[in-house]
Amino acid sequence: MSMQTARTLWALMRRELWENPGILKWAPALIAVIVLFFVVVTLIIGTRVDAEMAFTLDAIRSFAEQPGDQRRLFMSGALFGSSAIVFQFLILLVLFYLSGSLYDDRKDRSILFWKSLPVSDYMTVGSKLLTACLLAPALYMAAAIIIHLAILLIATGYGLAAGINPLTAFWLPSSLPRLWAIIGLGLLVQALWMMPIYAWIMFCSSWAPRVPILIAIAIPLGISLLQYSWSLVSAFRLPEFNLGIIMLKRLGAGITPTNLNFEVDSDARQFDLTDVQFSEETFMSFSTVFGHLLKPEMWIGLAIAAVFLAGAIWFRRRATDN
Repeated sequence: MSMQTARTLWALMRRELWENPGILKWAPALIAVIVLFFVVVTLIIGTRVDAEMAFTLDAIRSFAEQPGDQRRLFMSGALFGSSAIVFQFLILLVLFYLSGSLYDDRKDRSILFWKSLPVSDYMTVGSKLLTACLLAPALYMAAAIIIHLAILLIATGYGLAAGINPLTAFWLPSSLPRLWAIIGLGLLVQALWMMPIYAWIMFCSSWAPRVPILIAIAIPLGISLLQYSWSLVSAFRLPEFNLGIIMLKRLGAGITPTNLNFEVDSDARQFDLTDVQFSEETFMSFSTVFGHLLKPEMWIGLAIAAVFLAGAIWFRRRATDN
């Protein structure tokens, strides 16, 4: 990629940020404020229950005396869990952003103006995809980092009140550089994992006459219902391959940096957690994140995404303001 191409893509991504401030800027900031609000409310309620803070301060002192691996497990889990809702909203809002990415220009009849600029349709579609896969995750991760730092600052205040060293009790066990590195890599791999769904929504956005998000849902839903109906009528059994279930599994799986391994008894529908080993790797595992790149489903999904993106570019090239 040449420097001129990179500068053009960056300019187009800045345009997306300017046109979609609600999803890309204000939503992560609002989510961070709401999370910290509930943290503060929880602490206020705890202060009212423990009026003299005796129980709370004793618990903090007891925590500081725990082995290092236990403190690392608790801190990494607490910080990772506090920001999990940020990344759940990230996926949801990115889907809505992509549903209007190629539709809004046709809706407000500004598409001819944008097509008159010296920017190819390939670059336009690519910039919107990069916004969803790189820019949006970066902004939401910034919100998660703010949450982590705010929680650690609050914990520092409690630690000083308890007479312990906050650096060794909270900050060092948090392993912030490693935690943020794993979350960042996880978001990049998540974008690759979600690529077929992202590309499908962009494909629908490029030609849908109205409400592309509903069309993107209705088509696989209709195919799934037809598959179920045909299997029940012809063989009186559920289909082994169902498009809707596959899309839901991919959407629900995402990428979570976790190392929890458990067995499921398909008959009893029970979880066997006897072999689960809880450690710092539970929430911060590079191997688990990179392991998704070796799955055949990842590469099959990327191939399917390439087809949908090619279709989106084709429709974009032929789109008018009608």
